[in-house]
Parts: sequence; structure tokens; C-alpha cells
Amino acid sequence: MKNTDTVPRSSDDETVLCDGAMSEETSAEAAAKKKDKDKSEKKKKKRNLWPVKAFFITLLLAAAVNTGSELVLTDSQWWLATILTVVILLLGVVFDVIGTAATACDVGPFHSMASRRVRGGKTAVRLAMKRDIVSSICCDIVGDICGIVSGVCGAALAVEAISGLDLGTVWNVVIKVVIYSVISTLTITFKAIGKNLAVKNANGIILGVAKVLSIFRKEG
Repeated sequence: MKNTDTVPRSSDDETVLCDGAMSEETSAEAAAKKKDKDKSEKKKKKRNLWPVKAFFITLLLAAAVNTGSELVLTDSQWWLATILTVVILLLGVVFDVIGTAATACDVGPFHSMASRRVRGGKTAVRLAMKRDIVSSICCDIVGDICGIVSGVCGAALAVEAISGLDLGTVWNVVIKVVIYSVISTLTITFKAIGKNLAVKNANGIILGVAKVLSIFRKEG
């Protein structure tokens, strides 16, 4: 009869097998870590391009808005300067609310809406996932530009208010200071109210913005 007994493995063989398995696991972990590192580096490279884009967007937008306001305010009446100041002030507040809401929103419900094909769901996911860029555009770029332009409009309003009036240097300064103070106070107050509203209703605001944007861009 043939001897079918297996040859027992030595402890050295078992050690070799264990070392081989451990080396395979280690190499697999190393490959996974390298893959994650490559992804993070690619994301960092993409994010690093944003400041450059923000620079050119701000430059072009600021030039366009300031040019438009100067053309409108040239030889204009005080009521037109007042309307333009209020419109720009409110525009800055609205964008500040959107930027704050993008930062405070929860992306989870938007994923659920996108899976159920709710209108604006996918766009809301994109806005929430890119909240840093949305906040930068709305709060920093548009908000700051509107703040600067509203100051320019306020200056024009002050000049128009004191033109033709011989009140003296002191009263001219007082009127200018009062107009600037009112504009600054209204801006800060409305933005404070808007931020509080944005934090409490972040998801609703972002979904509303997403629904508006979905009209102009078809969701994939």
C-alpha cells in the first residue's frame, strides 16, 4: 500500500507563509494609501487654481459693476442714486445669505432628493459639495463688490444732496457722514439678519437657488 500520510510542515515553512501573507497585505495597504494620496494631491491641485480664477472673476466683475454704476450716476438725480444704492445693497445681502447657507447646509437630504429626481436635487448636491467656492463667490467676491459700489453710490448721493446748498463746510461734512453711516448701518444690519436666516434655513435656501439654476442648466 502507498503511504498517503502528508509530510508535516515545519515551523519555518509556516513562518515563510505568514511572512508572505503579511507582505501581500502590507503591499495592498501601501497601494491603497498611495492611491488615496494621489487623489488628495489631485484635489489640492484643482483647489489651488481657484484663487487665480477668483482674481480674474473679481477683476472683471468689479470693473463691469463700477463702470455701470458710474455711467448711471453721471449727471443723475438724487432719487436715481438712492434707488441704485438700495438695489446694490440688497443684492449684496442676498448673495451673502446664499454663501452662508451653502456653508451651513447638510448635503445628506440633497442626495436623497437627487436619487428621487426631485427638481434641483442634483444641482443642490453640487452647490453643497463645492460650498467653499460658492461661499467665496457669493460672500467675498459679489458681497465685497456690492459693498464697495454701494459706498460709491452713497458718495454720489451725498454730493447730489449738498449740491446747490450753501450750508458751509461743517454741514457738508455732517451730511456726508450721516449718509455714509446710514448705508453702513443698513448693510451690517441686513447682513446680520440674513446670516441668521441662512443658518436656520440653509437647506431650503440652497434648494431654492438650485431650482432657479436648474432652469438655465439641465441636470444630468
